[in-house]
Amino acid sequence: MHKTIEAVYEKGAIKPLEPLALSESQKITVTIETTESRVASTKALIKADPDMVRQVAESDDYLYDAHTPPCR
Repeated sequence: MHKTIEAVYEKGAIKPLEPLALSESQKITVTIETTESRVASTKALIKADPDMVRQVAESDDYLYDAHTPPCR
């Protein structure tokens, strides 16, 4: 049987994101294909000063216009 699943690597173990129809102690072959995060794969697309990015990320001024009050 061949099945492709998504999984995460946490605390030294590969954890499937969905249940698997496997017997306890069943031997399997695992092929690892890592995926790049969206941040890492798109960071070169937008050239920006790191300080400006931090300011935008931390400021409510960029999230809300004058007509939309921030939720607090």
